[in-house]
Amino acid sequence: MSLLSKLLVSSLISLSVGSFAQVANADVRIDIKNESSEDCSVAFNARVDKTKWLTLGWFVYMAGEEAPVILKGANDIHDVFIYHDCAMKHREDAELKKAWIKNNFKFNDDRPMENEEGYQEVEFERLNSPNYTITGPQR
Repeated sequence: MSLLSKLLVSSLISLSVGSFAQVANADVRIDIKNESSEDCSVAFNARVDKTKWLTLGWFVYMAGEEAPVILKGANDIHDVFIYHDCAMKHREDAELKKAWIKNNFKFNDDRPMENEEGYQEVEFERLNSPNYTITGPQR
């Protein structure tokens, strides 16, 4: 085998291993901090592949609490949208996306739940950072 062939094979193996490592680590960590004076419930809408979205919630954060959430299967923080029930005010330049959430119970939906009983449509905001702070209306 020539030197050029060996280099080509070695490069292909490195690329394959690198691609596998990226697929194996397909999770997104988001650090949430609740700076409001009330308990807040958080939901996410995240792309898990080229055509599929996952909507899940509720993650409850008590006033002053901070903790991470790991979104299994999400590949990129920029494909994650967030919603919370504590008087959420969107940034002026925020990209918004409508999706359906279950009103009162924990949920993990991999198909749209449009107009299903017990669900409501809300506006999620695209995350631009792996850190998100919930602020209260007093700020």
